[in-house]
Amino acid sequence: MSGGSLDYVCYKIEDELVGRMEDAELDDLMKDIVTLTHDLEWYLSNDTGEETYRASVNRFKNKWFKSDRETRLKSYIDERIEKTRQDLLKMVGEIV
Repeated sequence: MSGGSLDYVCYKIEDELVGRMEDAELDDLMKDIVTLTHDLEWYLSNDTGEETYRASVNRFKNKWFKSDRETRLKSYIDERIEKTRQDLLKMVGEIV
């Protein structure tokens, strides 16, 4: 089995926090933290190279520190509206 150097903290975060933040933005952040901590742990366990971990760090930072938060928040709204639309269409018998 891979990883282990951080006692599989990525899976603990995933099991305990992802989907439980009661906020779409924070749930998305937790998902990305799971990916980041997974890549860190695999790197520290010598299962992947530093370049893999650094690429993960760069993706995380670009999304959370460099992107436009307003645009990201609007995308959460659009996703929720579309999901609600799909659910309502299924309720009236339309296959989506």
